[in-house]
Amino acid sequence: EQEPLSPSDITVADALLGIKSSQSATKNPNSVFQIVRNYNQVCNAAEFDDNAFDKASAAMDKGGGAGWDVFTKMDEIATRLRLDDLKDQSLSKLSGGERKRVALGAALVQTPDVLLLDEPTNHLDLNAIRLLSDIITAEKKMTVLCITHDRSFLNEVCDRIIELDDGQIYGYDGNYGDFLEGKDARLRNDAAVMSSMKKKLSRELAWMRKQPSGRQSKSKARQEAFYKLEKMAAPKKKDLKLTLTNDDRRLGANILSMENVSLKFGEKVVLDDFTYDFNAGDTIGIVGANGVGKSTFLSMITGRQQPDSGTITPGETVSFGIYDQMGIKFDDDDQRVLEFVRQRVLARDGTTLAEAPSEANKLLEQFQFSKERWNERIRMLSGGERRRLQLLSVLTQRPNFLILDEPTNDVDLDTLSALEEYLAEFKGVLVIVSHDRYFVDKVTEHLFVFEGDGIVKDYLGSLTDYAETTIEVKT
Repeated sequence: EQEPLSPSDITVADALLGIKSSQSATKNPNSVFQIVRNYNQVCNAAEFDDNAFDKASAAMDKGGGAGWDVFTKMDEIATRLRLDDLKDQSLSKLSGGERKRVALGAALVQTPDVLLLDEPTNHLDLNAIRLLSDIITAEKKMTVLCITHDRSFLNEVCDRIIELDDGQIYGYDGNYGDFLEGKDARLRNDAAVMSSMKKKLSRELAWMRKQPSGRQSKSKARQEAFYKLEKMAAPKKKDLKLTLTNDDRRLGANILSMENVSLKFGEKVVLDDFTYDFNAGDTIGIVGANGVGKSTFLSMITGRQQPDSGTITPGETVSFGIYDQMGIKFDDDDQRVLEFVRQRVLARDGTTLAEAPSEANKLLEQFQFSKERWNERIRMLSGGERRRLQLLSVLTQRPNFLILDEPTNDVDLDTLSALEEYLAEFKGVLVIVSHDRYFVDKVTEHLFVFEGDGIVKDYLGSLTDYAETTIEVKT
């Protein structure tokens, strides 16, 4: 699941065994997973009970030792996904990335013939993504059906890609690179076919326009063929292209300065004596393990979180645009999409009431909202549509200091490509928190690597290069 559940009455060990609530755990006490759960509880009890241990061990032996097989598999998966130290923790106390690792582990413990993964890399850090890739590629007998927009992950684990495009299904053998080549060939072939159809359509159209006396002799079959050809030759929808400009958001010489900045929460050090002056054209990727303080760092940049010491000084011309990984908070979910966009357009400097309707329509078309969706209530939008509406809301304000926190989560590939094109021409400062290697590689020039204990390393190079030189997979 994209967003795993996190009940407070279930531990990580329980969840790895597929137990979703304390009530469901008692429904089938003789299942092998419940037997393993009972064995875990007996072993970890505050006071050790010899009789209870003997009974639990005997139950594990039944069915040819099926309990021990599951127990070993669970331990193996927990170790590989770095969940060993979390087994006794309640799911409700875990971070988003930790819950995602637990959900993945629970699926793998079942030893399925077919594993369904829905955006599995969302909220995972680089280590967890690499571990997941290794586990999937090692399971030779398991078929994996994965919905994802993480192109680096696709490249590593997939040997066939299915594309849904304009109501049609297309299949490509190979990884993401092979898919790109295959799609390019398909589109070039489609263009050639379309050109041929248009020429034929012109001839058939001339035939259809003959005098009434001529039309009377037309065969019904040829007329039906003409209308079918006319439909096939109709223009396809245009590709998404963001064309927002930043001309009215000039950046001054002083953009944002962080000098000797430190911050900690209790014993946890987020920043320790950090200094950096942001410059126009900076494109910075922020990476690090889950929970190390990346989002907190963004809050410090924008003034939402004050440091314990040091100074953070923004320039007078800085206009922040913030894309939050938690999604946009709508004041009214019953509001219609078009009305929301018009309000965002009016909130932008220099837009008049008369210009707002046409500008709103233009933006909705650019962000691939069909006219049928313009009057839809926001609460009825899909997760991907809400993300596109959030992106529209941020970019509409024409910021010159753009902060994107996990912008690739739940965003389709067409939107990602359009966003990458827009960011390539962005003249302001760009700061991105993301574990999507493909995306970060394309739009950033250097990284702030949060190594823990307040240490931030300025790494000049791509996220893929950094990942290859620093990630150690524990087995």
